[in-house]
Amino acid sequence: MPEYLRNSLGRGFLGVVVCGSEEYVTKKVLELVEDCSGVIVVGDFICSRLLKYGYTPRVCVVDGLSRRTQAEAIPITFFSKIVKCSNPRSHICADPAEKIASAVMESAEGERILISVEGEEDLLALTSLATSSPGWCVVYGLPGCGAEVVHVDKETAETARKILELFEEVEIPSETSHTTQTTTQKTRHLPYQPPAESK
Repeated sequence: MPEYLRNSLGRGFLGVVVCGSEEYVTKKVLELVEDCSGVIVVGDFICSRLLKYGYTPRVCVVDGLSRRTQAEAIPITFFSKIVKCSNPRSHICADPAEKIASAVMESAEGERILISVEGEEDLLALTSLATSSPGWCVVYGLPGCGAEVVHVDKETAETARKILELFEEVEIPSETSHTTQTTTQKTRHLPYQPPAESK
């Protein structure tokens, strides 16, 4: 993925950006999601913080890392179902994308689902936005800042889908391990596109 798009996603651009101390960010996020019909959280830091404040999102997507270093383990006892998948950095695999869509539907029946990603979960925030129903919220961590809270509506979902359309489908070798399920071979990544020159 080109750095200019990674930088845009890293700054937040679709919702409310919350920066500050861990306590401030957590409390503000809880305020912002109060009226959401469902919440997906992408990122170990913000998922962990919300759990510590007694709030269990319907779906949490984590990779065990925070700012590329080992993150505090997420207590699985808060969740009724654990799903494992793989997703390489700068890619969006079909498998985790499908698991997020399934988790959204299952959570409507009372499930609280933790999706544990081997690789990187950052870009799965886009999939979460594209597959969530209007009225849901997607919360994802912003390194060095805090978090962004996006209220899903037709406009934000369509924006996420348009970004996903920029990704081209490629094939990568399948990987297996004792901790993950088999990765789908088909994945999507964003080919290099230089930023437009300023006039």
